[in-house]
Amino acid sequence: MNAIDSREVRLTQVDYQQWWQYHIRVARGEALTVEEEAIYRAGIEALDREEAEQLQLASLTNLRQLRTKNQQLTQNLEQYTTRYEHLNHKITDLEQTYQRLTGYSLVTDTHVPS
Repeated sequence: MNAIDSREVRLTQVDYQQWWQYHIRVARGEALTVEEEAIYRAGIEALDREEAEQLQLASLTNLRQLRTKNQQLTQNLEQYTTRYEHLNHKITDLEQTYQRLTGYSLVTDTHVPS
């Protein structure tokens, strides 16, 4: 890897191996030449940028998945609400029919004719 503008750097496997050797040397406290230091710093910036991009993509992917899940749940809620309203109306009709036929209200527990 040559010392070039770090904004354009994408580390290949070979570049990464070279960068790793510099990293080990730095970790041991060894000094790098000016050119090695430039390559090392460009590698750090490239790795940091790649990591940030991966996190951003992961966040966008996660956000898209959450949005899709939210839409599905909203659709389910609408369907369940519609079904609930339909069943509740049907129950009310059946209770009124029962009361008309028997004289007893299902709404109260007394079973006294109204």
